Amino acid sequence: MPTPPITVQLSKFEQIEIVRLEIGTREEELRQTESKMRDVLFDIERLKYLKSLHALYQQQQTPEAAKLPELQARREALRGALDALQAAMDALQKETAGQVPPPPRAAGQTRPAGNQAAAAPGAKRRFDSFEDFRATR
Repeated sequence: MPTPPITVQLSKFEQIEIVRLEIGTREEELRQTESKMRDVLFDIERLKYLKSLHALYQQQQTPEAAKLPELQARREALRGALDALQAAMDALQKETAGQVPPPPRAAGQTRPAGNQAAAAPGAKRRFDSFEDFRATR
């Protein structure tokens, strides 16, 4: 008898978490790309200013200037990805509005389990308040 195929289906809340993490990662990458672009543009402007001051600087080139089109293309791609991720996030949040997320899955677990913290051996419990103690006796 053949074994059934293994399948995984993400819940809407897992999709939201994945998109949220990806947005954070891409925003950081966009910040770094824009920082590099600012550095290159500053170097270009600095050299342009120095060229206006003396002929000695006319032969100098900014080696980073060649990277500017590549950085601009990466910036545009990241901006497009962030727009798409944000649209997906908005759609997922509308779909799950008012719903309570299920407890997170443990690694290797196929379906959500009940409250495992209460059943865990050695779990700390608080003492009952006096009112609770009196009500149970």
